[in-house]
Amino acid sequence: MSNRNILTILGLLMGMAYYGQDLNSSPYTRFGLGEQVPMVSTPFIGLGGANVAVSDFKYINFSNPATYSNTKRYSPVFDAGVMGKSSFLRSTNGSFNKTTVALRDFSLLLPISPKTGFAFGLMPYSTTGYDINDYDPNEGDTITYTYSGMGSVNRLFFGLGQQIWTRGDSVKLSLGVNASFLFGTLQRDRLVEFDEATFVNTHLKNKLLIRGFSIDYGLHYFEKISEKLNYQIGLTVNLGNKVTAYQDFFAYTYTLNSIEEEIISDTTKYYEDNKGYVQLPKSFTIGGAVTMNKRVTLSAQFEIADHYKYYEYFDSTEFYYNELAQMKKVSFGIRIMPESGLDLKNVSALKLISYQIGANYGYAPYQSNDIHLKQYGIAFGISLPLLSSGASSTLNLGFELGKLGTTDNGLIEDNYFKFNLGLSLMAHNRFDKWFWKRLYD
Repeated sequence: MSNRNILTILGLLMGMAYYGQDLNSSPYTRFGLGEQVPMVSTPFIGLGGANVAVSDFKYINFSNPATYSNTKRYSPVFDAGVMGKSSFLRSTNGSFNKTTVALRDFSLLLPISPKTGFAFGLMPYSTTGYDINDYDPNEGDTITYTYSGMGSVNRLFFGLGQQIWTRGDSVKLSLGVNASFLFGTLQRDRLVEFDEATFVNTHLKNKLLIRGFSIDYGLHYFEKISEKLNYQIGLTVNLGNKVTAYQDFFAYTYTLNSIEEEIISDTTKYYEDNKGYVQLPKSFTIGGAVTMNKRVTLSAQFEIADHYKYYEYFDSTEFYYNELAQMKKVSFGIRIMPESGLDLKNVSALKLISYQIGANYGYAPYQSNDIHLKQYGIAFGISLPLLSSGASSTLNLGFELGKLGTTDNGLIEDNYFKFNLGLSLMAHNRFDKWFWKRLYD
């Protein structure tokens, strides 16, 4: 199949899949804009999150825009991925399982010059999906509190990476920036229902429309100590942008008829297109990587984000979520690459596979009942070469097994399994001459 046909098919699938997706099933997506999706492509997921310092010209490392400068002449890189999550929720009152699947990203990296790369693409920024019931016996009448929500915020990003200082091929210092336009809709509902029919029930519908920009800055440093040893350092910063938001709010009382349909009794508050803004959290990430014998890379990373500073501003009122907290996480990863210089005609495909394994541990951006929730996970990934492209293009698989929260103090524990499938296509000089300047047609 030609590169043009592959790109066309993936583009159509991406356009259809970004609408009407059920993207999450975690009760903790109730707070803020939901669960933030890491800005990382499938080839790096197996590192467990320790990827901000890792640069490879065959892949797009979204997490650090400074790495876009590491490109190969006439060799653009296309990346598309699918992500899925199986959540096994558990509490002292029972358990619940659900699986969601969606497209992860659709992006392209273009080599503008030997020291400059430009990337753009589409991917989710955050996902929301929850349905929680809480029962409260009250003087012989049971009150049911229901919290439900769904939706997503997507990002259309444009990134630029530029090498600003080099010393031959031994030292490279690069800067980069990702400008993301965020857009999406979140629907949040709260219901209070009485078993006793003499009481009226309450329903609050809160719809949030997001439109605005978020900026990430990156730095990457590479130094080759010898032919068999090099190291990399990467860091990124987001200063926490204010994003325009529009709110539709409808609060009313109601009763239920014989077939459990709502019959509105009275409207207590209603407004549409109430303009305000959302304050996004600041974040900082730093990491390092060491590569030995051009095959084995060890990486480590630390990241922090002030999610507790997130708030929504409407009608001169700032609304904070007491359940949001500061996120801290450390990650470690190992990447094993195939030997260089192998003869593609006489080598087994198994010897061309790249392997990644990683782990992370830290505090999630959630707290409840005075408990700051912990989160940890292990990850594994492989990249399978497409031999028809000269092994420059790969099919990538990434998996993560993790745990968020606890069942203590009436909380919910989310044991999850994340799976990712991605395709990285890079034009090979011998096989796919996409951007060669032709002297004759």
